[in-house]
Amino acid sequence: MYTSVILALRTTQTAAEYILSLTDEPKPHHIVTGGAISHTNHGIPSVLLVQRAAHERSYPNEWEIPGGHVDPGESILESLSREIYEETNLVVTKVLCEFEGFQYWSTKYEEGESDLVDSTLSVCTQQLNFCVLVSDTSAIQLDPNEHQQYAWCTSETLEQFKMTPTMRQVVSNALDSLTLFT
Repeated sequence: MYTSVILALRTTQTAAEYILSLTDEPKPHHIVTGGAISHTNHGIPSVLLVQRAAHERSYPNEWEIPGGHVDPGESILESLSREIYEETNLVVTKVLCEFEGFQYWSTKYEEGESDLVDSTLSVCTQQLNFCVLVSDTSAIQLDPNEHQQYAWCTSETLEQFKMTPTMRQVVSNALDSLTLFT
């Protein structure tokens, strides 16, 4: 019941509305969504991972779940579907559940600035994570500006992928959540 209520809320809730609803500090400046795309092979759940492009400023060549920023006026679940489509060419058909998200701090750079420019503007971002189903897992097409390859990850193969400790926990949590749906 709780999950269906939260998912119904996320269908219309914008990032600004979500931030206003928070009572804990620090309140995030931005909201991003992460989509753990589910696939089951012989009863074993797996999650689609994408490898960041080598030219990325942050975490080049590291693996992650697809996702990105919620645009102004866009609902959280609209963002989730849009980001998954933009990054993988896959169409979300069902959101199974929301699972544990996380906050992170990063330095905001203006367009054209490099890492060498002193910047004192740090922003807090909240990532909301969801397990989803897509219409056709064989239709994957990556945007080469963002990701260079993809792989399906199970609990047994998780340690083979280079990723941040936080992302490793996200993928582990997604796989644990998916066991409820297999």
